[in-house]
Amino acid sequence: METQPEKPKSEIIVSEFPKQIGFVNDFEKIFTEEEIRFLENLLVYYEKNVNREIAVITIDSIPKNTEFEQYAIRISDDWNVGKNNDWNGLTVVLSKKLRKVRISTTDKTRDLYLPDEFCKKVIDETMIPEFKKGNYNDGILLGLNELIRKWI
Repeated sequence: METQPEKPKSEIIVSEFPKQIGFVNDFEKIFTEEEIRFLENLLVYYEKNVNREIAVITIDSIPKNTEFEQYAIRISDDWNVGKNNDWNGLTVVLSKKLRKVRISTTDKTRDLYLPDEFCKKVIDETMIPEFKKGNYNDGILLGLNELIRKWI
């Protein structure tokens, strides 16, 4: 009897990603409709005026045997965040259920504006303290504010 080979732990199938809705993709249902509209308007305005794209994604699960960080990088790549903006893009992936957050940047964004160390500082010092209080919208807004301030 022939068995199918196991897929490598780091391999994620594109069909495992949800379809992008807009700049704000609240698949975990963390935000209110009003919060989503505010975030969406903020990110649309930023993209139109600064020519840089930010996507926010909330998810409650990822495929088995997948690291959250790799999933965040791959979904950002799969959605081509920043592709229409000269590869100026970043994605914030948050999971309340998994207690994880990741800021994924395009190479250009990371190399020229937002190095990994800065993104980690924004997560650790700005976002996570709000998340611990249950203020997910505030954590995202304050984190985006820090990122945008450095990325203008």
